[in-house]
Order: sequence, then structure tokens, then C-alpha cells
Amino acid sequence: MSRRSILAILVFPLAVAALAAAPAAAKWPPWLSIESPVNPYDATARGAVCLIHARVREGTPTLADLHGSAEGLVNGARRSVELRFDQTGSPGVFALRRQWPGEGTWVLRISLLSTTAIVSLDERGGVSGVRIPMTVASGTPVPRAVVARDIDSTLSVASAH
Repeated sequence: MSRRSILAILVFPLAVAALAAAPAAAKWPPWLSIESPVNPYDATARGAVCLIHARVREGTPTLADLHGSAEGLVNGARRSVELRFDQTGSPGVFALRRQWPGEGTWVLRISLLSTTAIVSLDERGGVSGVRIPMTVASGTPVPRAVVARDIDSTLSVASAH
């Protein structure tokens, strides 16, 4: 068997696998994950409540791709505070520092383009849980739009604790 034949036998299956995977990879939505606790030895993240790891299909997400709000119940009244995120030393990783009052019960709504995470906070303001609401499309789970009842129910559960 010639070198060329051996090479074809080895390379062809890899090429077919890559082509088969390409359409699936082209369909994945933006994704984010929340890191907590934050590394206290990283100067760019020091003092952050959490880090947001943002991933998109192509390129690197920027601050302009990220939006959020802190949604709270303070003395029985609903409050909303727009969030500001900071760059860190890592591409696609952003720091979130506390920008909402210390009193009341708060949850965070953090969105990367069309994907939104709902972040529950404990009584000290630390991350106690993260949820990305999903739906199933063509047999595949995909992030769905977050609606008011998602925030309301998360706030209700958080305030009960």
C-alpha cells in the first residue's frame, strides 16, 4: 500500500467527521456560565461577586454583547438596577461587582445576546444558584426568552429563605 493510500485512509474519515459536525456546530446559540467564588488572587477579578464566561459561535464577545439587571424586593417593593460589567485579563470573561443595595432580596438577570442566566443570591449577596431557562427545538434544548414570571418566581423562592 502506498503512502498516499495510507494518508487517504487516515485523513478521509477525519474530513467526513469534520464536515458532518460543521452544521451542528453552526447552530449553537451564545452561551454563558457563571463562576463563583471568584479567584481572590486575580487582580482583574478581585472584589467581583461573580465572573461571566461568555462564548459565541464566532469571535470573542465584548462588553457590548452583555446586558443585565439586578431585580429585587426591598421592603415589599420591586426594584431594578441596571448592571455594568468589567473586563478581566481573559478574553470573553467579565467581572460583575455589586451595584445593588445591601437590603432586600435580589436576583441577577445576565444576558449574552439571546441567552439569559438567572442568578440567585444568598442573604450575603453571594451566588447561590444559576439557571438558564431552556426550551426544546427539534429535539435539542436551547435557551428561551426570560419572562417576568421567571424573575418573579426566582425572587419568591429567594425571599422565602
